[in-house]
Parts: sequence; structure tokens; C-alpha cells
Amino acid sequence: MNLRRRTALASLTASLLFGAPAWASGDKYCRAEAPGYDVHIFGYTFKGENAKRQMGQGLNELYKKFEPGARIKVYAHNATGHYLALNQCVPGCPQQGFLGQLFDSSCSAEVAKRDRLAFNKRFAEATLAGVNSGGDKYDIFLAIQNLSDAYKGQRHSGTVVAAISMLPDGVNPADPASFDAFYVQQVPKLKIALDFPPVYTIGASPSGEVMKFWKEVFAMKKVDFQMKPLN
Repeated sequence: MNLRRRTALASLTASLLFGAPAWASGDKYCRAEAPGYDVHIFGYTFKGENAKRQMGQGLNELYKKFEPGARIKVYAHNATGHYLALNQCVPGCPQQGFLGQLFDSSCSAEVAKRDRLAFNKRFAEATLAGVNSGGDKYDIFLAIQNLSDAYKGQRHSGTVVAAISMLPDGVNPADPASFDAFYVQQVPKLKIALDFPPVYTIGASPSGEVMKFWKEVFAMKKVDFQMKPLN
């Protein structure tokens, strides 16, 4: 197969798999000076409606921080691993003065507006697809390990944010005894190897007991984890 046919086949395959041709990837909007974000979605760790609402509100606040030209990577996690659900720069033309707009036709505001709408749809699909809708059980320690594994031998491309409940499955966030029982049963046999960049959380349970629990766990594992939302 010659090079032209291989290139055409690769382009067609990308279009079929991702619903958009290669030229729509958003790379033409990238700006090196725009802050980027690695967004990790652990939707399956959110069970209750309040928890899901907190996750949605956190993602909405994160979205407001996106600048045109920023590289956004969304990693969708599940119980068995993760995949890169979105890797795109936010569409939008750079701010220019009146003369700049007259003489620079490299970015069309109307085209950028259309591309931004498409980006919004992809971002929503990537971040909300894996929310726990059936009350399925999950392993919060495995989720944290999965986050760490995403950075083995990898460099992060910007601020790292994780939409994760941080609540162990079956534990009552308002009951210290529930945490104590879980700690005694699970933590002594805990075998996780964690090494990741500073991470901020979205939608994490605001319970003081949750904060206390993870502070003890991470201190034991000598891990630096940002247990606070992204400001």
C-alpha cells in the first residue's frame, strides 16, 4: 500500500472512530502560553444524586477556566483502566486590536465559534459518560492507583485535576465509626504504589471524616495529594 493510500485510510479510520476528521482535532488553535489541563474523570465513584451534582458543578467551574488555545486532555477512568477521551485545544481566536483583525485572516471568529460548540459537546460527553447510574460497587483505592498509573513514565501537560468522590464505597461520610471499621479492615492490607504530580479534586466529598481518612492514608504512603478543589 502506497503512502497516499495509507494516509487516506488513517484519516478515514480517525473519522469513523472519533466522529470528526483529523483537521478538526483543534491543534490549529493551540497556544503554548495558554494554561493546559489534564482532567481525570472517575464518574463511577459518584453514587448519590448530591455527589453527582457536586461533580457537575465542579466540572462547570473548571470549564469556565478554559482559555482559547489551552490544551485540554480528558482521561476517562473505569474499574479496569483508563483511556484518553479528549485531547484538544480550546477553539477561539486570540485577542487582537482593530488593525490586527483587519490584516490577520488566519483565524475566523465564526469558524472558531462553530468549533467551540463542537468542543463543548465533546467535553460534556467525555466527562459525563461514565457516571455511576446503577449503584455499582467500586474500589476507591484502585481508582487512586489508576490515577497514579496514568503518570508512570509520563509528563503531565498542565494542571492535573481529578473528578473523584474520594469516598470509600459503602462508607457513611457522616459516621466516624464507619470510617474506623473500613480503615481497620482495608488499610492494613493496602498495597498501592503511588507517584503522581500535584492533583486537585473536583466533586470530592466535603466530609471532614473523608479528609481525615485520606490524610492518614497518604501520610502512611508518603504521598503528596492536593485534597482541595481547584480555585
